[in-house]
Amino acid sequence: MRTTSSLLLAALAALLSTSCLPAGEPVYGASLSREPLVVFDPSVGVHPSQAVLEDPNNPFVLSSSGRDTRFFIEANDTNNVTAFYSWATWLAREPNGESQFYAASNLAEIWLEGNASQEDLPVIRQMAIDGFQSVLDNFPDAVTFDETGKIPFELITPSYQGILEMGGQPLGNWTLIEDANGIPRAVKL
Repeated sequence: MRTTSSLLLAALAALLSTSCLPAGEPVYGASLSREPLVVFDPSVGVHPSQAVLEDPNNPFVLSSSGRDTRFFIEANDTNNVTAFYSWATWLAREPNGESQFYAASNLAEIWLEGNASQEDLPVIRQMAIDGFQSVLDNFPDAVTFDETGKIPFELITPSYQGILEMGGQPLGNWTLIEDANGIPRAVKL
C-alpha cells in the first residue's frame, strides 16, 4: 500500500509540474546531433529563404524548437549543426534579426571547425557571410538579450565583424566607427 501511495504521489507531482509549463513551449529530450552539416541549398538559414523547411537533414521540419529550448540548444550543441537548424527554422517561420544572427553565427562556427565535407565548406562560409549581411540589410535594429532577458545587445556590429572575420566585405555603405567610449559600432553611411 505504501508503494501505491508513493507512486500515486509521484504521478500527481509529475502531472502538476507539467501543467506549469507555458502553453506552446515544447520540451525536447532528444540528444543533439553529432553529424556534420550537409548543404541542402545554399540559401538555407538566410532570410527570406524557406528552404530549411524542406531540408531532409533538419530535425525541426515538423515543428520549431521551443522559444527557450533554442537557447538551451545554442548553449549545448558542440558541433553547431542542431543549433543552426533550430535558429534557421525559427527564421523561416518567424523572421527576425536575432534568429538570422544566430543562424549565421552557427554557420560560421561550422565553417571554422570544419564540421562539413571539404566541398561544402566554401558554400557554408558564403552562407554565413550572407546570413550576417542579411542582418545588416533586413534587420538593422535587431537585438538579443543577456541571460536575464532584460539587457539588450545590438546585432549589427557583431554581424559586420562576422563578415570581416570570414574574409568577406560588408555591402551597403556600412562602416565601423568608434563611439565616445572607444567601442566600435557598425553604422550605415
